[in-house]
Amino acid sequence: MKFTAKLQQIASSEIMNIIPKDIYEEIKQRDAHPLFQAYVVGHEGEATGEVVGVGTRVLNWFSSAINKIWKKLSYGTKVFHGHNVDSSHEGRQSIGEVVGKAIKTIKDKVNAIAIMYIHPEYRDLPLNVASIEVDMDIIDNNVHDTNVGDITGIALGNSAIEKPGFAGATLLSQIQAMSKKLQITDEPKWELSYNRTRQGELKFELVKEA
Repeated sequence: MKFTAKLQQIASSEIMNIIPKDIYEEIKQRDAHPLFQAYVVGHEGEATGEVVGVGTRVLNWFSSAINKIWKKLSYGTKVFHGHNVDSSHEGRQSIGEVVGKAIKTIKDKVNAIAIMYIHPEYRDLPLNVASIEVDMDIIDNNVHDTNVGDITGIALGNSAIEKPGFAGATLLSQIQAMSKKLQITDEPKWELSYNRTRQGELKFELVKEA
């Protein structure tokens, strides 16, 4: 099953606190300036999902189910650019991986947050929407405190093209680690600024201390 989601806000410094130190150090060994992005991948409330082989379903998610999404998120889960027909990995190029996860209350709703490391060759893609690909049991049409199975992948996309299923699942913020001592600036990238954009995104870029 696929659920897409849209944006809120998270402090960029929180991203570094969420990523386990050993994972961060391993990535730094192969990428001197890694880019990390934080996305909501599920939240309380109504969501539109695409059930493989069935079609579109509108589901109501309780906080307990969102907690299950958070628990099922695994470090190293592959991140893709968009979905395919059946959510399989065959023929799909991974553009990153999950390196951190958190559960957070935003605007009185429980949110599952995933931190993605984006591979260097894909970091200029205009990505601001996240969509989980998950195995789950659908008990009925409306109430979903249900079994959440394996999260097999996360697809990222552009909200100008993909309409989110979870109305609040999008890019929260991003951070680029360029030195051991980091400093937050408001340098724009992808035409984003420190202020809220049309999509509601905030941009945080980290640079070497002067």
